[in-house]
Amino acid sequence: MRVLFAVDPSIAHLYPMVPMAWALQNAGHEVRLASFGGFAERIAETGLTPVQLGDAAWAARVADDPLEPNGPVDAQRYADIMGLNAEEREYWYLFYQYLLTPISDYLRIDRPEAQELVKFAQEWKPDLVVWDLTQAAGAIAARACGAASARLVFAWDPVGWSLDRLAGHADELRDAGLDENPLATVVRPLAERFGVELDQELLVGQWTLDTAPPGLGLPTTTKKVPLRYVPYNGAATVPQWLLEPPTRPRICLTLGESYRRFIRGDFDRTPMLLEALAELDVEVVATLNDVQLDGAEPPANVRLVEYLPLNQILPTCSAVIHHGGLGTFQASIAANLPQLVCDTLESIMLRFEEPDAAENGAQDDIGVYRSGVEYGVRDPEEAPKETIRWVMPAKKLEATPISNYVISRGAGVRLNHHANTVAELRETIAHVLQDPAFKRGAQAVHDVWQALPGPADVVPVLETLTEQARRRR
Repeated sequence: MRVLFAVDPSIAHLYPMVPMAWALQNAGHEVRLASFGGFAERIAETGLTPVQLGDAAWAARVADDPLEPNGPVDAQRYADIMGLNAEEREYWYLFYQYLLTPISDYLRIDRPEAQELVKFAQEWKPDLVVWDLTQAAGAIAARACGAASARLVFAWDPVGWSLDRLAGHADELRDAGLDENPLATVVRPLAERFGVELDQELLVGQWTLDTAPPGLGLPTTTKKVPLRYVPYNGAATVPQWLLEPPTRPRICLTLGESYRRFIRGDFDRTPMLLEALAELDVEVVATLNDVQLDGAEPPANVRLVEYLPLNQILPTCSAVIHHGGLGTFQASIAANLPQLVCDTLESIMLRFEEPDAAENGAQDDIGVYRSGVEYGVRDPEEAPKETIRWVMPAKKLEATPISNYVISRGAGVRLNHHANTVAELRETIAHVLQDPAFKRGAQAVHDVWQALPGPADVVPVLETLTEQARRRR
């Protein structure tokens, strides 16, 4: 069969899809990966076949007229009407404040990219379209060509979860003058352009490839196909020093790819972590760039490498310190490592700048969203002056549920650089290395992960589901 993947133009979204795409290709199926902007080269580096959509120079979030994040006031009104508790509000804000913006970006009918995706599907006629949470145009492409439609989510599904809650309070939301389904509203123009009926299936696919370890995913009414998250981190030559066994416990310090372009000092935690590690009898491999370092000098026991694939580093380590990103979290599970997750426990509710915003990390635009500036490709003075500005929490958005999961399984701890001193951070790191209980917890989580069906195991499931679900026009 033919399988088309609709991919967000970022490696954080591409890399989790690569193992499933390769499993299908290895089983003899034809596979294409379609994405926007100049992302075709990145796709080609994985050995898979790219489909270039639109102008290679265009990037949604650095356009002159980018769509803005949704307002915090409405986000809170929704949460109040739906009766969400503190934890539930975090998932709702993740959907409404963050995910709706890129979803809208890639559905724009005043740009050619989404329409080119649909037209390519109509011409190439895939049997199955797999799309990630930001690529709702993939569902329209599937419906327009009669293919089966499936989403691939990277640990949990705040979109499906939020749609379920919206549906349960539709009357109350309408009475309050709020859109009862904001996702349907942003999907509708492209769907109508191609004569596609807008229904629930169009919004969540016919099924969801769910990579969440048991106990982490959100409850939804969507049909789920369990899938083991197999880490893919790109390719690089293994350096000679990494082939030699470490003489001391080795720790990997990695703070992610997404924020390293625009958060100097990584919310000020980088210098604190380096200072905490300096006096420990350990070897540290730190995958940090100049923005994350922000002038901090690595101590003598820290080997600085701007980039190496995690699946090369992690198997040589005794523990990992990371930012709470989904990909790093899952790669650490696969490597069977205790995890120290950086998490300040701050709410991800976006705040408009106020007189005291500087006290919340907004000074000098550090931790403040500006269209284009957050990608490190536009000078702040050149950004649109009317851009909505909001103060970001000093953490990765998913860090709290990730750290809660790790702690609940006894597989690691939380590192809170706002609440803890350097000495306390050092003591916590040493404790994780010395207490064998954390290794046992990591082993238990690894065993659960290992028991999930891998990409090759899921291929026959996809073949059967596709045959049942596709509807050729």
